[in-house]
Amino acid sequence: MVLFMTLADMARCLNQDYKPDNNTDKKHPAAFFITDQNAVPEPEKIVARLPDYCAVIFRDYDHPLREKAGRKLSEACRKKGLPFLVARDISLAEELLADGIHLPQGLMQQAPQVRAKYPHWIITAACHDMASVMDANNLPLDAVLIAPVFPTLSHPGTRSLGLPMVKEMTASVTVPLYALGGVTKKNAGQLIGSGIAGIAAIRGFKD
Repeated sequence: MVLFMTLADMARCLNQDYKPDNNTDKKHPAAFFITDQNAVPEPEKIVARLPDYCAVIFRDYDHPLREKAGRKLSEACRKKGLPFLVARDISLAEELLADGIHLPQGLMQQAPQVRAKYPHWIITAACHDMASVMDANNLPLDAVLIAPVFPTLSHPGTRSLGLPMVKEMTASVTVPLYALGGVTKKNAGQLIGSGIAGIAAIRGFKD
């Protein structure tokens, strides 16, 4: 069955099965599409195909025309009604009237200040180990992207978390965790029952 579903479909299944422990009625996106100009040079084409239960994170830190590219992508997201987040750059997120910000692990301690200034923003962060996930659980974050869950083309040679660690993480915190790194429609089924709230990916949404 997995082979005949898109990654977004798989993410939605995981999201529908996700049962938060903090008794919140807040809806969370099922999937986050993360931009990368090298892996996906035309992200607007991906956005055009994404279902309405997805969100977009504009990363591309080294894009020579990052502001222009971000504005184009934000407009595409607005037309589709998809939440648009900017990675790392709060000033750019403000300028592009983004729906939120994605903080790298090293910057996630800025979350309280961001939340105080923009209470309605979606604030996400990246975490790569248990210690950072535990720290993130004490911050005003809407979601945490844990990576890499599986071996990934983006960071070859980097040790992946693996399913046992993923399950340990989801059992230890209340903040929604999303699987990032090497997640494809062929292996996403392995995440069923792991406690993951959804999926984040770069290349995975190309199919």
